[in-house]
Amino acid sequence: MSSIPFYMRLVYAFFRGLTWLGLSVFYRKRVVLGREHARFKGPAIVVCNHPCTLMDPLNAGLHISEEMFFLANYGLFKHPVSAWFFSRLFCIPVKRREDVAEGEARDNEAAFEASFKHLERKGVLFIAAEGVSWMNRYVRPFKTGAARIALGAERRSEWQSGVKIIPVGLSYEAPRLFRKRVVIAFGPPIDPLPWAEAYAQNPEQAVDELTETLRSRVADLTLDSGQESKDAWVDQMEMIARQELEKTQGMSAGQAHLRLKSTILAHRNDETLIRQTALYSEALQQSGLTHAGVATPKVSAWPLLLLWPFWLLGYVFWFLPCYLPLLLCRKMNIYPGYDSNIKMLAGLITFPLALWGGWELVFALSGMKWLAWLSVPVWISLGYVAEYVMDVFTLWQASRKARHFRQSQPEAWQELMQLGASSKAVL
Repeated sequence: MSSIPFYMRLVYAFFRGLTWLGLSVFYRKRVVLGREHARFKGPAIVVCNHPCTLMDPLNAGLHISEEMFFLANYGLFKHPVSAWFFSRLFCIPVKRREDVAEGEARDNEAAFEASFKHLERKGVLFIAAEGVSWMNRYVRPFKTGAARIALGAERRSEWQSGVKIIPVGLSYEAPRLFRKRVVIAFGPPIDPLPWAEAYAQNPEQAVDELTETLRSRVADLTLDSGQESKDAWVDQMEMIARQELEKTQGMSAGQAHLRLKSTILAHRNDETLIRQTALYSEALQQSGLTHAGVATPKVSAWPLLLLWPFWLLGYVFWFLPCYLPLLLCRKMNIYPGYDSNIKMLAGLITFPLALWGGWELVFALSGMKWLAWLSVPVWISLGYVAEYVMDVFTLWQASRKARHFRQSQPEAWQELMQLGASSKAVL
């Protein structure tokens, strides 16, 4: 068992709870696959792709019961305050090539030593192995750090430590945006022991081979486009799959993800299909249509008529708490990959403040604390009602536009259906 002081375990538990709260609100749906592989004891290294900066360790780590130490960007430690904070919050600084000035030595011996000692204490390390966060579907080549640490730790213990590597694949619908979805897929652990002989003969080659195995295993858990130029096609196929697999065929989000993943793997080199899908998406955009609207014959307007007062109340109440984090991102003008982090952290302030304001309002009007406390779940529920009504309205409007397009331009409608047929057929 890793030697983490009890008070730090309490700190970790507090931040885990805060993370659960923040992620539960930020994402509309978090689909977790392979949960059984997230239940393990150290020593272990958790390795994942890196499409969404600081959200990646939060999404992966939330479902792992063991406390994790994070190999973190050295840039986070350059300021004395942040260095003090992160060094005490389970982080080990790692210098990447881009973190050192020209001519400066890139020395990570301290990071390796700290990692080895942590694994020797049966601890768990987290590594976002692409090194740099890119908001892409394409899983880029991995840095060699995870393999070096795993093989180095085993060699130090004469291959008796039992280090395992847990691959995690993260697939974000839209990394920057609020109330979208993410799929977290855990894969079976990888044992570095089969590379022992190769490591003894040629360490660099063994490290490269294990690194490529890790990249391949993580890519297999994601909606990997295979190359960056095909990211748009994966986005388009995900949009089609959500309608065709989840709503039309009634699959769960997890089943639909697995079907889509196998489809992408089987067809990502089919240039004809990729071109047809792009043409279909372009035709929808030019016509002002959506696939959901085209695929949904009719949407009942009754929810809109019955729930509009609740929508109005929920929209007015939650507008500022939702808008202020977005405004903060725009004002800060930093790398867009950090938008989701800023929005979630800001929301952890604006949302409780809004609920406190709602409590105060009800108490001021009624003078009854029990009624003020009762209002808190009501305010929360109104937010979900407002979201539901906006979803129904958006789909109703899209379906209505599609019906009008079909009636007014039957030939163009037929061409649109033919363009979309090939993409739907492969799912």
